[in-house]
Amino acid sequence: MTTAKASTKTKATARAAFDKVTDLTQAHYAVNDTSKGLFQGATAADFDSFGAAADAANAAAPGGAIVPAGETTAISRWEALALRIAEAEEESPAKQFNYRDKWGNKAARSWVNELRGIKGSIERCRKEAKAVHLERGRAVDDNAKLMESAVQGLIEPHETAIKAIEAEEQARIDAHRAVLDRIAVLADAAGAEGGDGIVDVDARLAELAAIDASTLEEFAQAGLNRQAEAIEQLGLLRDKLEAQEAQRIELEALRAQAAAREDADRIARLQQEAVEADRLAREAEAERWRLAAVKQAHKEREAIAAREAQALAQVEAARLAQEEAERRAEEAAAREEARVKQQAEMEAAARAAAARAAAAQQQCRDAFVAALTATLSTMSPAEAARVIADGTLHPAVKVDWSLVA
Repeated sequence: MTTAKASTKTKATARAAFDKVTDLTQAHYAVNDTSKGLFQGATAADFDSFGAAADAANAAAPGGAIVPAGETTAISRWEALALRIAEAEEESPAKQFNYRDKWGNKAARSWVNELRGIKGSIERCRKEAKAVHLERGRAVDDNAKLMESAVQGLIEPHETAIKAIEAEEQARIDAHRAVLDRIAVLADAAGAEGGDGIVDVDARLAELAAIDASTLEEFAQAGLNRQAEAIEQLGLLRDKLEAQEAQRIELEALRAQAAAREDADRIARLQQEAVEADRLAREAEAERWRLAAVKQAHKEREAIAAREAQALAQVEAARLAQEEAERRAEEAAAREEARVKQQAEMEAAARAAAARAAAAQQQCRDAFVAALTATLSTMSPAEAARVIADGTLHPAVKVDWSLVA
């Protein structure tokens, strides 16, 4: 009880001193430009009383000084300086000097030096007061940080629990949205068409069927709607892909048939060309033999005519000519027989050559078929169809696109 009364009394004293200084300050600023003095009526004892009261208040303040001790000292010095300036202003009118007189000049210099001392004290007091205010600002900042830390300590237990609940809720929502996003990815028709066709679509449908959208809580209806839409879209896409596959198989079959027809036509054409070449060769050979026979017969007729002419001239010559004619006739018969025999041999040789050509052609065809079979056996049906359509399987295999509908 005694301490409380002393503290109250100290505060009252400090307040009274502070009010006194405030009145003095207001009185100072009320003075006009031709001020007659600062803080008139205040004495050094007043400022000492103010400093003592502030120190007592600081000591009685709980948790540390309200006003730092350095600040009260700086204020006391500042106010004492103000009082000294006021006194100098009061003394100044009386300071009349004879500057030409030795002692008057000395007294004037002494007064000026005293005023310069006061002026120098102003800068020192300014720095001290400013440093004190900076220190007080730092103290205010430190106290504010301590108070904020205390309040934050009260906030954190509740804030941590709230954030944990929010994180759990966000994780739950993210998990449900991930399922919705996965349904959207599975429903992507463009991605399904760019995959492995029907196999990829079936895999997507199976994965969609395995998703239980009813467990998505508030997102359940949206999940069920998206799931149904995705299954419907993928079902339509599967029907489309099945139709495209059937068309592709049919097109490959048509292309294979066209290639087979082209091969058969080419082989038949080659065979026809071989037969025609053989016929022309035989005809050319027969023509050569015919011309030779005609020429020979012409010569023989000329010889007979000459012999008949000679026979008319002489009998011996006729006999000899007759014998010569008979001999020549026999030779002609022999030559004719040889010609017929040679022609028969040539025809036999031509038939043998034709047989060899046919055998060679058959061998070539068998080799061609074997080569195509070996090449095609290394390819899938799709690859075989593609190289046949592109004309890169074999130079002899070309597609007549005019026959492809």
